[in-house]
Amino acid sequence: MCTTQFVAILDFSITTVPLPEIQRELGFTAGGLQWVVNAYGVAIAGFLLLGGRAADLVGRRRVFVIGLAVFSIASLVGGFASDPAMLIATRALQGLGAALFSPAAFSLLTTIYPPGQERNRALGAWAAVAASGLAAGVILGGFITDVLGWRWVLWLNVPIGLLVVAFARTLPHGRPSARSRAARLDVAGALLVAGGLVVLIYAFANSEHVGLGHPLTFGLIGAALVLLAAFAWVETRAVDPLMPLRLFRRRSAGGANIVSLLANTGLGPTFIIVALHLQAVLGFTSIQTGLGLLPMAAAFMVSSAWVGPALVARFGTKPVIIAGMILFAASLALLGLSLPAEGSWATSVLPGALLAGIGYGIAFPAWTVAGVEDVEPEHHGLAGGMLTTTQEVGSAVGLAIGVAVAAAAVATGHGVADGYGRAVLVAAVLVAAGAVVAIVVLPSRRGEKASAADGLVENFR
Repeated sequence: MCTTQFVAILDFSITTVPLPEIQRELGFTAGGLQWVVNAYGVAIAGFLLLGGRAADLVGRRRVFVIGLAVFSIASLVGGFASDPAMLIATRALQGLGAALFSPAAFSLLTTIYPPGQERNRALGAWAAVAASGLAAGVILGGFITDVLGWRWVLWLNVPIGLLVVAFARTLPHGRPSARSRAARLDVAGALLVAGGLVVLIYAFANSEHVGLGHPLTFGLIGAALVLLAAFAWVETRAVDPLMPLRLFRRRSAGGANIVSLLANTGLGPTFIIVALHLQAVLGFTSIQTGLGLLPMAAAFMVSSAWVGPALVARFGTKPVIIAGMILFAASLALLGLSLPAEGSWATSVLPGALLAGIGYGIAFPAWTVAGVEDVEPEHHGLAGGMLTTTQEVGSAVGLAIGVAVAAAAVATGHGVADGYGRAVLVAAVLVAAGAVVAIVVLPSRRGEKASAADGLVENFR
């Protein structure tokens, strides 16, 4: 199960470094290039809720295996892409597969491990693997591109997927309860939320060509909001809603998801913008770019695996989320101000990127625990899908906004480095808004020892 989460996160970051190679070989436009990453993120974001609900209703192992099969086939075909449309289509299909297997794996994890220390150890492993997948994607993306070619960043998934499918028979079936078997899948809700998210992300991506203030941009954003509002309306009236809104009226689960959304509007674009800065401004090769991003990824991995869980065990989730988000926002502000200076990697990139990895890594396990601790067991697939959805939506929306801001700056006469810096500063503002949400919305749990996180620490001793 952790292997699949590793691969799901890996595939978001592994295509970051080889983007210039992909652009040169397949003839991508500058605006179309971001869809190599966004197509994957949009598909996950749009269908994770459906995948989580399907796992709860149809059977968790069944959905897990189907998702892995779709993901592996898409990876194989995508490696043979001969034009931009084919690559983007297969990346979207990869995202659909991940949207099926990721929440199914999460709900299987909560099925196998009972509430308490055992489950929390498993959640700790899950969080650490997500962090290592992000780091591995950055490193492997550069190494594979320079040694084997960018197509192997997709083909790498095929043997991993086949191996996991072969071992999946050892997992429990995760059969639905009698109540779940009688429920219907909310297809209308799935289509509305997927459509709304796709239109929203496309609005910002397209603004690179027409401008952020263009009427078309505002029209597309308005259409997206109408679709998402229609989704919320349908969910309040559906007999078996895709997303029972009552779950997210709880301050802990609802607040954790909002924080996750805003945090990832900062993380997603920062990784890609810094990668582009290293290659376009500082002249790094693919391997050098991977190594240049390694400190940020490694700081994220170490902080989410050890530092964050230890702090949650001592202070509880809310204080740790607030502290991590404040540090993350401040470090992005530092990075955004440093990039336009066009100094060396050590002066313009390293300080802000390193602190950003620490801040995000501290907050990540805390909001993961907060997002599921008050949710009933029969809805764990949905809760896991929702947390992953907010991560992917945040990353995709943040990337689209970041690219649009950078393009707008260049179009008005500013340098490329200045455009990248402005994009990261916008990300810092969004993350700061997430810190405010954590302060205002998340419940305080005074007097608790935060036992929900005790197992996270012990898991890594």
